[in-house]
Amino acid sequence: MLLTIVVYFRGRVVRREAGRPVGIGQTITFLLGMLCFVIALQSPLEPLSEHFLFFHQIEHLLMRGLGPLLLILSMPLASLLQGLPKIIRHKILVPIIRNKLIQWLYNFLGHPVIASILFIATLLIWQIPDLHNQALADQSLHNTMHFTMIITGFFFWWLICDPRQKTSRIPFGIRLIILWAVTIPNTIIGAIITLKRDQIYAAYDVLDGRLAIEIMLDQQLGGIMIWGPGGMMGLIGTGVVFFLMSRKERKLRY
Repeated sequence: MLLTIVVYFRGRVVRREAGRPVGIGQTITFLLGMLCFVIALQSPLEPLSEHFLFFHQIEHLLMRGLGPLLLILSMPLASLLQGLPKIIRHKILVPIIRNKLIQWLYNFLGHPVIASILFIATLLIWQIPDLHNQALADQSLHNTMHFTMIITGFFFWWLICDPRQKTSRIPFGIRLIILWAVTIPNTIIGAIITLKRDQIYAAYDVLDGRLAIEIMLDQQLGGIMIWGPGGMMGLIGTGVVFFLMSRKERKLRY
């Protein structure tokens, strides 16, 4: 992650020297997005998430919700590309971008229906108790869980919060419909976990009570994280879409 930040700031310098500076707001948004992933994957939150459902759901919220949303709004791609050495751009990135299979995969994952289904599916599938418990016991499967959540999170929030004016894939009204639609199953699964009176996930040991959090309280807090803050991402996304709509109207007016 540190390398990503270094590349970004190198590209930021290149763009400034070329007369296309990156705004300070974009840079702050990019750093906040990167901070979400640092907290999720490289802070004490990561080991705690293996013992507490509550902390695990905070981690998931950061990596599939807030982190991708902030990074997309910062529009860092130009700075990241220009921050890379020229030989990497031409010898590695260009062949990858021109690869037909990669292009097909990008278009498939970026399709509005597919991106929306996969975004909510990764949440629901990984909440299946047997699979969830197995992921906590198997590091490679746990990494797969995180990878799928991050990838589908980026494709979904790119669909919803694409800030471009002329080349965005779907109109603002459809974005809001999709956003509200995926909030429904998010709310349902959060409510089920919160209100369940029996332990769902046997893999969480809550460190044998050393943090004064019992197993059922941890489960309730984890469900609330999906139900409440997880649902709040829908409100945040709605606010972003309305902001983009108003910005477009102002540009058309003037």
